[in-house]
Amino acid sequence: RNNILPLHSCSASCLPFAALCLVLSHQDRSVVSMSSQDGGGGLNLGALSPDQLKQVADQLAQESQRLTESFEGLQSAINKYNRSASTLKKFKDESEGKEMLVPLTSSMYVRGSLEETSKILVDIGTGYYVEKSVEGGTDFCERKVVLLKEHLQKVVDALQQKQQQEQQVRTALAQKQAQAAA
Repeated sequence: RNNILPLHSCSASCLPFAALCLVLSHQDRSVVSMSSQDGGGGLNLGALSPDQLKQVADQLAQESQRLTESFEGLQSAINKYNRSASTLKKFKDESEGKEMLVPLTSSMYVRGSLEETSKILVDIGTGYYVEKSVEGGTDFCERKVVLLKEHLQKVVDALQQKQQQEQQVRTALAQKQAQAAA
């Protein structure tokens, strides 16, 4: 029986945003093979001991966990940018002088009023702010969502591959343990 997982290389990063800078830089070249003859430089599962197989499976599980965390971070960032774009679309209809509460923290506010409604400051990362029109800020947020969704898909693809590799290793481990018990 010959089960070979394809060579995989995933490199994804997302640009700085709001108060969160997430960089996913994942380089992996795992090849898992059940064959006894693997000329491609892959990992021959049949030649590994049960302890080694367990170590490989645990490593793959850890990599899957890191990818899951990256997925969650990207999903959170997408939600933040979507909320920001939605807020900006509502903001463009506001009038100067309107009283409002300005957040100091997530649970503290001060009274304030709008001075200018045609321009906003956008945090482009690492403490840099750019003045933009409301439409420019909305466009910025929407472009970030598109970029983050592209990175999210790369993470999903890598996660699926890691999970498949882990399943193959765990299957090989179970077979080895069954053979040893017989």
